[in-house]
Amino acid sequence: MNKYPVIRIVYDYKRQASNTRKGVVSIEVAYDRKRKRINTGVKVYPSQWNNSYGVIKTLDAEELNNTIHQVYRNVSDWINQLRKNREIFSFEKLDRFLTSAQKGDENFIDYVERKIEGRRDIRESTRRSHRKLVNALKDFGKIVLFSEVIKERIKEFDMWLHGRDYVQLTIHSYHKILKIYINQALDEGLIDNSPYLGIKIERGKSKRRKFLNEKELRAVMNAELPTASLENVRDLFVFQCFTGIAYADLKLFDFSKVEERDGRYILRDTRWKSGEDYYLVLLSPAVEILKKYDFKLNVLTNQKYNLYLKVIANAAGLGNSLTSHMARHTFAVYCLNHGVPIEILSKMMGHTDIRTTQLYAKVANKSVESAFELLENNLKGKVEKPPFGFKAESPQAVTEPQKESDVTYSYTFKYSN
Repeated sequence: MNKYPVIRIVYDYKRQASNTRKGVVSIEVAYDRKRKRINTGVKVYPSQWNNSYGVIKTLDAEELNNTIHQVYRNVSDWINQLRKNREIFSFEKLDRFLTSAQKGDENFIDYVERKIEGRRDIRESTRRSHRKLVNALKDFGKIVLFSEVIKERIKEFDMWLHGRDYVQLTIHSYHKILKIYINQALDEGLIDNSPYLGIKIERGKSKRRKFLNEKELRAVMNAELPTASLENVRDLFVFQCFTGIAYADLKLFDFSKVEERDGRYILRDTRWKSGEDYYLVLLSPAVEILKKYDFKLNVLTNQKYNLYLKVIANAAGLGNSLTSHMARHTFAVYCLNHGVPIEILSKMMGHTDIRTTQLYAKVANKSVESAFELLENNLKGKVEKPPFGFKAESPQAVTEPQKESDVTYSYTFKYSN
């Protein structure tokens, strides 16, 4: 006798379906000469069912097949978890699992969200960080039910995070937070075993942010490009360099969210990655690009965008070391180099923690000699011309009813040849 059951998808096991009566699609669990059938909630006519392809010939076939396979996967994952833990299968255990899954109890993500919102031992900034984990889990979509909190899914989640270009420090942080709520679920008997047993997530080191210096950015802006598609990508990259918005936010950019006031274009939006608000004034090169494309940006897929950037980097004499995120770093470093206070830059970048912004300060440091030269010139009353045609204006607050954190810093950036 097999130690664990065999499962399969069965259509109309009662053999009652006809041209006028729908048949039920079930998940059959067979073990020790006994069978249990789990109703998926899907009913179709015989002409709409195919044993190889499932539901066919109906507009909602894809949705119905997804429902069937979700139920199948839930049961299969639960059985696989028993097998890995070397636990004995029984139909009584299966019934308890199904009761828990079907009676409307909260799923794992709901559980984590409830725990986060109910905590009184963490600061609001920490709560926001924990919410970002929940958003990542929702986007991943494979750790939703308690039965899906298994080692294989944790490994898949880790690979998914790496594929989304998260830095190792962030990935380690997500796993660390996830462990907190998994351990709570273990204590409450909602999960039988920790999926992190035998898994070690490296913390990683903070990587030095790559950015373009003024000469390199000018080379990109002035590069001769053979096609309109490459020119479009170059303009998108330059737009990022003068706004600091990440690719995901560039993809979602909507000019209707921009407010024109006193000749300025003011953008207030929410970062896709973190859910944090950001607030900035569009600088003149960014506005020029918007006007060029009638205020509608044509953003390619991230893969194609970065592929084209390598071609542009070669045309600009920079090798092939150019990525979309370098534009965001370039903006941050230029702002710091031109006197934007780090607290205000953090608001402009939409960072949840100012320590993230401080990482840019490490790469923004100019040579000690240059710093002292600037101080000496100020003492002597000399006015130093900003490099790369950047004309810095005095810091000022945007004149609107605003929160204390909504202070902005205005600059005029001009192309120079």
